[in-house]
Amino acid sequence: MKGDYEVIIIGAGPGGLAAAFELAKHNKEVLLLEKNQGIGPKICAGGLTSKVSQLGISLNITDHEFSTVKAYSNNKVYNITLPRPFIVTVDREKFGQFLLKKAATAGAEVQTSAPVTKITPDYVIVNNQKIYYKYLIGADGSLSITRRYLGLKTKRIATSFQYIVKQGYPNLVISLDSRHYGSGYAWIFPHQGYTSCGIFSHHSDSKDRDLKKICHKWCLTNNIDLSNAKPEAWAINYDYCGWKFGNIFLIGDAGGFTSGLTGEGIYYAMISGQEAAKKIINSDYACPEIKRILKKKSIQEKLLQFMQTGVVPLNIYYRLLLSLSKNKWTTKKIVDFFS
Repeated sequence: MKGDYEVIIIGAGPGGLAAAFELAKHNKEVLLLEKNQGIGPKICAGGLTSKVSQLGISLNITDHEFSTVKAYSNNKVYNITLPRPFIVTVDREKFGQFLLKKAATAGAEVQTSAPVTKITPDYVIVNNQKIYYKYLIGADGSLSITRRYLGLKTKRIATSFQYIVKQGYPNLVISLDSRHYGSGYAWIFPHQGYTSCGIFSHHSDSKDRDLKKICHKWCLTNNIDLSNAKPEAWAINYDYCGWKFGNIFLIGDAGGFTSGLTGEGIYYAMISGQEAAKKIINSDYACPEIKRILKKKSIQEKLLQFMQTGVVPLNIYYRLLLSLSKNKWTTKKIVDFFS
């Protein structure tokens, strides 16, 4: 690494890699810093909506595509079906390597084992080396050092807890049951050669809940063999407090772009990464995609707040929502809203 770059990006997840590719293909001098030894492996369920194809990501690298989701609520099963696949599962290592190749081929410089330990207004310190920047993009996740440097609080946070098991599973499954998951949900996401089985829970719902125990029970209920499975957990920051702070940008989980309603973060990370890059390339760029996803995020989280008030018991709300999935038109609208 040399001592100065036009743009430094902290974090080589999907958002950071998308930003690096966009900048590099416009001949911007980019340094992408990743604290881990490798790029791609990530504690993540690996489920995302098929709209990721709108970002130029080939669905050929996905594990499975689903046009039907089995949804459980109040001991009833609902099949949410559309004519085309609307949810895909992807292996995060394979996905990360795909994005890395694009960014590196475009000309981005990538450094692994490069944790940022200090940020100042014009340089960062990495492995005791001072590296200057003109622009800085924080793509460093829910525990972002960039977010802390900017003095932003993180109050709205959720937790995902999962087991990865080396067995197949025939269906993609979602369970909505406020008794166990509050305003969150449980999932089963089949991949190639393995399955992710886990739960998504808001901190406000899980103060007195043993998430490991709940997840364990969910897995066993669905005949998931946990004898050789390792539990994994990660925090999800959906507390958006702004994304542009002078010459510093926050994207993805670092910026709180993740959906608080569903926990989906990959698509929003990549969109915010691309938009930050375009703003750096052209200062007059109006960032319409940022505005669009923030509007949708706001609407989703207003619904989440309503759900958490208890005005309508959650399981009644879930039953009403899923009953609408029997109609193709309303099913499409529901899928569009939640994705």
